[in-house]
Amino acid sequence: MITKIFASWFFLASSAFIPVSTEKCTTRWFDRDNPGGMGDYELLSDLLISYPGFICPNPIGIEAQTVSGASVSNVFQVYSATQGFACVNAAQAGGVCADYKVRFICPEAFCSSCRTPWIDRDNPGGVGDFETLNHIQMEYPLLVCPQPIAIEVTTLSGTQVQQTASIFEVFDPLQGFACVNGNLSCLDYRVRFTCPRNFCLPKCITQWFDRDDPSGKGDYEYLSDLLNEYPGLICPNPIGIEVQTISGQPAFQTGNIFQAYNPTSGFACVNAAQAGGVCADYKVRFICPEAFCSSCRTPWIDRDNPGGVGDFETLNHIQMEYPLLVCPQPIAIEVTTLSGTQVQQTASIFEVFDPLQGFACVNGNLSCLDYRVRFTCPQNFCLPKCITQWFDRDDPSGEGDYEYLSDLLNEYPGLICPNPIGIEVQNISGQPAFQTGNIFQAYNPTSGFACVNANQGGGQCADYRVRFLCPDTFCSTCRKPWIDRDNPGGVGDYETLAHILVETPQLACPQPIAIEVATIIGTPTLPTENNFEIYDPLQGFGCRNTQQTGGDCQDYKVRFTCPVSFC
Repeated sequence: MITKIFASWFFLASSAFIPVSTEKCTTRWFDRDNPGGMGDYELLSDLLISYPGFICPNPIGIEAQTVSGASVSNVFQVYSATQGFACVNAAQAGGVCADYKVRFICPEAFCSSCRTPWIDRDNPGGVGDFETLNHIQMEYPLLVCPQPIAIEVTTLSGTQVQQTASIFEVFDPLQGFACVNGNLSCLDYRVRFTCPRNFCLPKCITQWFDRDDPSGKGDYEYLSDLLNEYPGLICPNPIGIEVQTISGQPAFQTGNIFQAYNPTSGFACVNAAQAGGVCADYKVRFICPEAFCSSCRTPWIDRDNPGGVGDFETLNHIQMEYPLLVCPQPIAIEVTTLSGTQVQQTASIFEVFDPLQGFACVNGNLSCLDYRVRFTCPQNFCLPKCITQWFDRDDPSGEGDYEYLSDLLNEYPGLICPNPIGIEVQNISGQPAFQTGNIFQAYNPTSGFACVNANQGGGQCADYRVRFLCPDTFCSTCRKPWIDRDNPGGVGDYETLAHILVETPQLACPQPIAIEVATIIGTPTLPTENNFEIYDPLQGFGCRNTQQTGGDCQDYKVRFTCPVSFC
């Protein structure tokens, strides 16, 4: 049953007058008891225990209704914002209380703990002003949590909704807000929601998924099916969903009617329910909670700033400039401003926002802010990183420099994994490839590297070398134990192959094919994460204290993968 709420309710229900200028938010309804025993007790102390995090500990207003939406008609023993509500059966003329629900007005400190921006999706020119949660979640995907804990409503000019004379059809954080025109026309309202605190951690966005098309009964992108078809790529408990057609049109603009559209069950569009007889072809993506995002997460990366065309934190640029740091197929992406503001709370328009592409914001009427990104990778990417030696099979004296993986596998059998998960490229003097100014025709772990002379402004590629990041199955085929022969107390930490072969020759081979480095507590380390003097299976590892910007080197350990014949 939809409850009609008059604007004056809060003054009648509050225990004290609240100044109009005080920002406040309204919680959802709570019904933890019924009058089957001694009465109906909706005491604040009990509600805070039963619904932790959903009610402020210091409400400034309360409203009580029967569960059917009727006003309070019994004699009540407690009715205050500080205590809650209680109706005792023995005190009633009819011997029993009605079944009541309560909600509270909370102060600014509670409302602002995890608050969305103001949203104004409708105006009152038609039937009324509908700022309902289901519409907002379709039109502003990923901006509002599926289960808000409080709602605020004002007119566009900022007048508190309780100070207007309108009648509200809907006013609830779990439904949103609606005002229907009647004898009085509705004003134009805006809403914002308070969400559980974990919703305000950086948003972890999955890739797009399109498992079905509408050629049968409709387009079904149910979460249960997606979890089965894409194991490990979606969290089992999403906190947000976005839906578009495969051409990129937001779902709410298509005119289709949806049978499911929520993060818990996913999405469904049934052909028979459409006026045109067929649904569009849709794709979906999800917001996942912190626990999923942090399972195998890269550091924050800020490779660009918005001073030129815009801010480009694209995956291909990042993989060139921060080699081996990000997996080739990330399963989620997070984006914030440098100060930590959620990207969804900025007014910018994003050209790219996808874990498989990265992020890009192009300057337009509004200038982009400065953004940073981080990625969630498959779990196996967070095992200690197995780095091959450098390979230089070609030079640019012909048509260019071609270090294709297929050629390298043929020329160096057994020394490279057939399925690398990362690649690093330098010129033979050690300069990172992206700093040379050349344009690359291939630069990825699947195919390798290629630079074509004819495509260069100067007519010539540099001479490049490549190395790869290999998965654990390759590293473990003939792996030696971890070795920690030095500590950083002197010049630095040197776990060099020459020293190891002299001191513990049984723990290494003369020609290792891969090296892994970690801190002694087990944190994986990559060649590009710190200023390492040596990081190569044929030389070992070395970190010099004077080359570090944040203090001395940490204490590292190494282990080598040897040719299978050595084992």
